[in-house]
Amino acid sequence: MRTTAKYEVDALVQDLVAQFSAARLPMPVVVLYAQEDDPELDAEVRAVVRAVQEAQEGGDLPHRTVPHVPDGDPHDNAIAILDGLAKGPWARRGPSWYRAYPAPRSRLVAAIEAATRHVLDGGPGRAPGSTAPPAAARPFDELVESVLTRLRDLHWRPEPRGAGGELQRLLSPVLNSTTLIGAFVLAALTSLLTQASWQLVAAVLLGAVVVLGTTGWVRRNTAPLSWLGSASRWFATTTFLAASGRQAAAWSLWRPRMSWDVTQARAREVAGEILKAHLPGTPAGERDRAQQFHLQLRTLALLEDLRWAHRSWAPDARGRKRRVPPVVFVPGADTAGGALQVLGAISDVRSRRSEQDPLLVLAAVARADVTAWLEGDRATPPVGPGPGPRSGPYENWVSDLRVRQSPSRGRALAWTLPVRLTRQQLQAGGTTRLAPVPVRRSWWFLWSRWSVLLALVLVAAGAGLRTQQLAGEYCEARLIGSNADAVWRTGPGGTPECVGVATGSVTFAGDDAGIRLSGALPGRDTDRTGADTGLGALEEAVRRENERVDALPDVRYVTVVYAGALTTAAGQEGRALNGLKELAGVHLAQMRNNAGDPLKVKVLIANGGQDMYFQTEMVRRIVDLAARDHSIVGVVGLGRDTADSDTALTLLQQAGLPVVSTTNSASYLARGHVNYFGLAATDQEEAAALRLIVDGLGTPPEERWAAVLTRTPTPDDRYSPEHARYGSAMLTDAGYRLIGGRPLEYGLTSNGDPDYEQALATTCHGEHPPAVLYLAGRADDVNQLMRRLADDKGCARPLTVLTGDDLTKAQFRTGGTAVAPQATLYYTALSDPAATARGSDLAATAASVLNLVPRAANPYEDDVFSDGSLALAYDATAALQAGAAKAGASQRTGTGSVMAALRAVQLNNRPTGTVDFRAAAPLATDPQPGHGLHVIRVRRDARGAPVTDHLCGRPAGDTAPLTGCTP
Repeated sequence: MRTTAKYEVDALVQDLVAQFSAARLPMPVVVLYAQEDDPELDAEVRAVVRAVQEAQEGGDLPHRTVPHVPDGDPHDNAIAILDGLAKGPWARRGPSWYRAYPAPRSRLVAAIEAATRHVLDGGPGRAPGSTAPPAAARPFDELVESVLTRLRDLHWRPEPRGAGGELQRLLSPVLNSTTLIGAFVLAALTSLLTQASWQLVAAVLLGAVVVLGTTGWVRRNTAPLSWLGSASRWFATTTFLAASGRQAAAWSLWRPRMSWDVTQARAREVAGEILKAHLPGTPAGERDRAQQFHLQLRTLALLEDLRWAHRSWAPDARGRKRRVPPVVFVPGADTAGGALQVLGAISDVRSRRSEQDPLLVLAAVARADVTAWLEGDRATPPVGPGPGPRSGPYENWVSDLRVRQSPSRGRALAWTLPVRLTRQQLQAGGTTRLAPVPVRRSWWFLWSRWSVLLALVLVAAGAGLRTQQLAGEYCEARLIGSNADAVWRTGPGGTPECVGVATGSVTFAGDDAGIRLSGALPGRDTDRTGADTGLGALEEAVRRENERVDALPDVRYVTVVYAGALTTAAGQEGRALNGLKELAGVHLAQMRNNAGDPLKVKVLIANGGQDMYFQTEMVRRIVDLAARDHSIVGVVGLGRDTADSDTALTLLQQAGLPVVSTTNSASYLARGHVNYFGLAATDQEEAAALRLIVDGLGTPPEERWAAVLTRTPTPDDRYSPEHARYGSAMLTDAGYRLIGGRPLEYGLTSNGDPDYEQALATTCHGEHPPAVLYLAGRADDVNQLMRRLADDKGCARPLTVLTGDDLTKAQFRTGGTAVAPQATLYYTALSDPAATARGSDLAATAASVLNLVPRAANPYEDDVFSDGSLALAYDATAALQAGAAKAGASQRTGTGSVMAALRAVQLNNRPTGTVDFRAAAPLATDPQPGHGLHVIRVRRDARGAPVTDHLCGRPAGDTAPLTGCTP
């Protein structure tokens, strides 16, 4: 069956495009010509090219058509063809789904051409009758230098830039608020001017002027993108110029001056060749060589631009988006129009270089021109089917390409694929309408600067949201590697609190607006001891000492974790005072130890939230950290008995961490945990001490009625139920009957204040008024109780009020806690530093380290020391360090036997007395011996001011019974 030439050529083009899309195979210059020398057949061949080209008008194949120009200089026409192909645009249907082909190398050569034309024309300002000599009369070297001068004036661009000052051009996109960059710049300047100091504004403006000035100088004096651009790098390194000129190829990212010198030297060489190609006085042989050089350089620049635009591994994935080759249609290629010279230059350049470009050319050439241009003295081998499953013109051409480039084969135009068309094919009549080459889109087209920008924006937004989420979970949040040692938790008061261990840059102080060691908020009572020392100052002091220990050469150290309640809900800052004092005691013990002991102490701070509500959460963080930090020897603190205290001690025991507790008076902890060492007297011991007061009252049997008030049980408070249980048992054993037959519960309001309404109605307005009132609550509850008793006529008779050690937090001396007129208050204290600490070094250490210098003759009577919290933490830290020293523990040797070694610790002359764990039997059911315990009485004097008296007591380490406890 006979087929038409249009169908055959269209099938060949589609096959070539498919070959490129599948495997990036080399693309030839397809030359169509008639088998017979007949002008009518030559016209039919041109019609075939136009038909194939017109079919692509409705497709996505990027293509260009070279118009036929019969007039003018053939060399100039050839250069114009290449310049038109470089400038584009390449035709395709509809909007492009990838940007047009950039041509920086062609623009660079075009800039040298433009400068040369300017010199040859004498410049645009040359007036008629000017006496300046024409270009042909000027010395050649002078012409070359004039070209380079003009090239610098053009800023290495093919055409002059538009009018307008350099500063205006630089500032226009920056200060234009309608552009994205301008909007950001103006917003930044507005924010800067309204919020920054004038020095910062002046520095920013000066820096901007310097940057803009430097940028303008570079733009005026260098080629586009300078030596960093792909065009400059190509121009400085291409072997095409190295073979023709005297300047060796050299380019370096780190040597811009050398690279630029090479570029200028090569520009001088190219300018000289272009001048020779156009000057009328150039000898014919030299002009022909110069024109050939010029044409091949222009062709090389175009092919390199196209090759660069199809790189597969470019950052913008351009090669994966451009799946088809660019196609150039040349319906009438002849010598006069310059098209034949371009086709020959393409073949010549491809034969000289190893890189493969994507350009596909389909040209129609007259039979007479083919005879002289393509075939020469040898006949073109016939094109026909060859052996193998797939054979055709392209397959034969590819298989023979390697040897056809050899000069001995006599085929200089090896990259041309000649296709003979017979008369029968050309005159076969009508043919099926040609369809455009199908172009399959790739998902790679989504990869672009805008999609990357969108992806970056989405990633940044996602990262911001994720960071915000992490910031709501971790106290030290990072997008990658958040600090899991401390987390945010919201307590019953609704205030987020940082809970866990302060490692890294975690701080529990926040804005450091919390309570001070003086018991006041910042800015209040500044004349009291400790008014300048808050949680932030203590955290910073501990951190500095830890860093100093780390910096010591050949140091041995252990790490002690202080665990307490250091944060509170808004408005409840006073509840963190006990924890703050304990932390101060731990730090003072750290500094005292590190001043002379070879086994140094580092301190980590752990926070369990207000009232140790998140005690278990905190302990889990401690355990996780101890698994990573083998210098941790144990925990100091845990001074508040809560519902999960037993769970917390179990977790620490399983991790092998001992606990030296400060103020926790729970009776059951020592019985159930071998790792628990308490410095505080238990609730059972405190109730026994208060029994001495009850027995001394001498209340008649018929009036022995008592009321026990206790907080409604909550997860964060086991202290109150324990005290109520032991207090009720003690009063019953002393012959008192309980009003209501059981402890009377009272709740707390939303702001944490006690609500005694129902409890006092039962107590004060019943059939039997109480002689003794036992408060099994917290120190925060006493002030409100005394106010209610003072106003309640049902309890107007003299009343004895008993309570436990938590009342040591009350501030009677400053008037912060009141006493009802009819009430005499008795409470127990775990330590009385005013009586037991005189022989210790606690006050001297506090004065030197934290500048805590009380004005009283006995510094331990000051509120900073008087409640014993600081002294207990001071001794607890020293005891844990002593146990670690006896066990030989350090960051090098491990801490496995510290728990056992603690049972051999005895420390004398401590602020609380003698710390002695030798008689503390593990899991003993009886109270541990040697706890310090004191009974304090508070009553009003004649002026109504509270008066505090120490009735009786014993220091730590003394196992004798209490004596002298007379009410």
